[in-house]
Amino acid sequence: MGIFRCDRAATTMNAEMEFRAIEDAFGRIKQLAVSIDEGETDAEWFVSLLFCLLSSCLREYKHLKIGYEKYTGLGAWACRNLLELNIFTQYVLLSERNARRFIGDRLIDGTDIFESSRDWLLNLNPEAQTPELDETIRKTRELMEAERIEGVGHLRTRALAAEMGMIDDYRYMNKLCSKLVHPTAWSVLAMNDEGELAQIKVILFNQGVRYGLEMGDAIREHIDRHGLKPRQ
Repeated sequence: MGIFRCDRAATTMNAEMEFRAIEDAFGRIKQLAVSIDEGETDAEWFVSLLFCLLSSCLREYKHLKIGYEKYTGLGAWACRNLLELNIFTQYVLLSERNARRFIGDRLIDGTDIFESSRDWLLNLNPEAQTPELDETIRKTRELMEAERIEGVGHLRTRALAAEMGMIDDYRYMNKLCSKLVHPTAWSVLAMNDEGELAQIKVILFNQGVRYGLEMGDAIREHIDRHGLKPRQ
């Protein structure tokens, strides 16, 4: 019994040390985001993009921790989001063209959001008037034309993962996370944190941490080489 308690205490101590190291690493990512936000550059649009990516990373890391402690489904959601954020980060750092293309995708998403909202309202009430939504959609489409993304489809995360050499992570982790995020029969009837299933949340946490730290490392390395401007 004494040996068992000693081993368990050592394991707990190691886990606590690893967690503190992870917290410190994400603390450095937060410092990186602040330094980027305060940096001087002629490419403010690119700085804003990097800051938003890092802010999203830090937000999902918070969700990852909550998921690990309280709900595996939330941990899976955060892990998948960190994977996709990592893929996007590697993509936008590759070239200015990629960075601008990713920014342009916001308008495609925005148009879908506002058009879906309008269509939903009109489905409820065909006589409804939607002048504010109509004007927002019009302005969004004008921006799409100005940025030359009219008629261009969404960026596909799977295709980007393949392009960035991350298709295995996307193929396997995305499938695992999807089974836990969506209300499948298994997640409704069988998901718990007992036995072997308890290891799933550990896997999700560790992988989510890896994706987040890879984001931070990639952005830090980019700044060291190219400064606060996109790669040409």
